[in-house]
Amino acid sequence: MQVTVEHQDACTTTLNVEVDAEQVARTVKEVYKELAQKIDVPGFRRGKAPQAILERYISPESVRQRAIEELIPTAYAEALKQADLHPFAEPELEVVKFEMDSPFVFKAKVPLPPKVEVGDYKGIEVERPKVEVTDKDVEAQLEHLRESRATSKPVEDRGIENGDFVIAEITSRVEGEENSRSTRSILHVGTNLPDFDKAIIGMKPGEKRTFSLTYPADFADPDLAGKKADFDVTVDSIRIRVLPELNDEFAKEISNFETLDQLREDIRRRLVELRNREADREVDSKIVEQIVSRSNICFPEVMVEHEVRHDLEDIEEQVKRQNATMEDYLRQTGQTEEQLLESLREAASRRLRAGLVLGEIANKEGIQVSDEEVEAEIDRIATEEKTTREAVVSFLDTQGGAESLRNRLLNRKIFEFLRSVSNIKSAENSAEST
Repeated sequence: MQVTVEHQDACTTTLNVEVDAEQVARTVKEVYKELAQKIDVPGFRRGKAPQAILERYISPESVRQRAIEELIPTAYAEALKQADLHPFAEPELEVVKFEMDSPFVFKAKVPLPPKVEVGDYKGIEVERPKVEVTDKDVEAQLEHLRESRATSKPVEDRGIENGDFVIAEITSRVEGEENSRSTRSILHVGTNLPDFDKAIIGMKPGEKRTFSLTYPADFADPDLAGKKADFDVTVDSIRIRVLPELNDEFAKEISNFETLDQLREDIRRRLVELRNREADREVDSKIVEQIVSRSNICFPEVMVEHEVRHDLEDIEEQVKRQNATMEDYLRQTGQTEEQLLESLREAASRRLRAGLVLGEIANKEGIQVSDEEVEAEIDRIATEEKTTREAVVSFLDTQGGAESLRNRLLNRKIFEFLRSVSNIKSAENSAEST
């Protein structure tokens, strides 16, 4: 057997393998014997017909495919041994030549383990963003809490106004379509097409209006963009949102605090903690970005494709939960399938580069997470969430088990180390009113 090696890059090698004609002939002979056990040949007991006779009854393509299946595994294993290669994943195979009485030639594109030469990761200079929480930020959070506790009440003494919620029967027909669409919808007036909202302003419960409008040329749904549509709208009811007053009673109702001022201070504290975490993540991202730029990183394409498949499955599952299709998702995000796949590949490549660099740093620095640290973290989570250890373990089982927790702890320790050996220029933190 002859093997030649083509090194495409540090993580991909192509083996050109030639299996001698004698081995091909022996394999073909064995294949005929195997297939002979599955067919009846007139004048012969099953399995006893000679190859010359069998060739009349068995498809040459069947023999070819079966012989290739028999030849490749052994030849590939021997080629790896000759080339002293240790594959990272299954090869990409290509049959170059197969004839019954000639050498068998095939190629094996072999993915090899990733290689990382990590650059200097100590003394990196990064700037930490300023953490600031204003009174406006706090009030925005309070307003969000009010919105979450809003109620509604019916309106019967006036017509529709901007901001109302309207239940209506809507029949529409788009130009070029024969059939009308009828739906019972809840409309938030002011969030629809401006021409639609303008047409229904002033309508009262029980009233019906007929009107037409043209969808904008850049409308999100390309099936409707630029087309004229006729509408019949019958108003069933009108409701308005009622927001609770911001006072001490509101604070008591939604929290453990006695006064609105105490609630405000708690919101401020939480916002400061959140923005500090965001600032830390930005610092970590900048550090890793610099280390990656200083490092030589190689990994086989199969790793990227694995990540892309996983990300695509996550998107498909999310879309399915929303009772939508991938076509809907692509339309909403304004992407083609090719653009989506390319963006996923770019993101996967960035993640892999960062992950490989962090793993190499952990190896160099001996950063590890012990079983005791994992157990302690489970206890901490149980205490913080006011639940049992068993409940935390059960939840972790749905998220990849204790190993996923170990990986999170390892990443935490790696970033703590990197921050400790970096030169982080911090802007003065501020949580004061502005």
